[in-house]
Amino acid sequence: MVYIAVCEDEQEYQDKISIFIKKYSDINCCDFEVSFFCTVADFWENYQAGSFNIVFLDIYLEDGNGIEIAKKLRNREEECQIVFITSSRDFAIEGFELQARHYITKPIAEEKLVEALNRCLVMLAENMKVIQIPVGKLEVTIRLKDIIYVEVFNKTSVIHTVNGEIKTYLPLSQLENLLGGIPFLRCHRCSIINMNYVEDYTTADFIMKNGDTVGIPRSNSVAVRQQYVDFVFAKVRSEPGA
Repeated sequence: MVYIAVCEDEQEYQDKISIFIKKYSDINCCDFEVSFFCTVADFWENYQAGSFNIVFLDIYLEDGNGIEIAKKLRNREEECQIVFITSSRDFAIEGFELQARHYITKPIAEEKLVEALNRCLVMLAENMKVIQIPVGKLEVTIRLKDIIYVEVFNKTSVIHTVNGEIKTYLPLSQLENLLGGIPFLRCHRCSIINMNYVEDYTTADFIMKNGDTVGIPRSNSVAVRQQYVDFVFAKVRSEPGA
């Protein structure tokens, strides 16, 4: 079940969105539960942590705006997919910073809503991808999205995640296969980074968002940094409004 919230104060657009989502559900055999809200206050009165997978937000609501809802959701570390409904692109930069998945401009066209749902469902599927790692006699499940980087010390692979470190004797080469490529980059014979967690880089290091640094070998510095730059440009081109 995918839970969808729609914050839209115009009945005409509520009706359109409801029809389009129902049609999408029937064609693609998706199981959606859709909740409609007319005001910011109404949304927060019915909000519970993790209650929505996709949130459609009208930029202009009668008692506020969708940008403020999105900011609060991100401040609460909600991972829901956000789609803005707007009559202009004035808030495009803010939307990008809030990790909006898509923009739909009014009047709402069915193909635009379909495009938004497709993007959101792809990301929801990506967020659910996991790998299982042997740790001692146990198997530990890790979401790929939560891995910041991996490094090897004395034949022990240390997986740095948003929830802490996990140590395994699984060789880095096997971990690299499990991680499955982009957004993961083998930047050194002893390390793999998740490029989504890179804050900055120099000629010698990647600086990760958790403050750690991961070395770049001098012999391959240009090629490794170019792979990261290519990843960033591809990501920007895929963002709404790009």
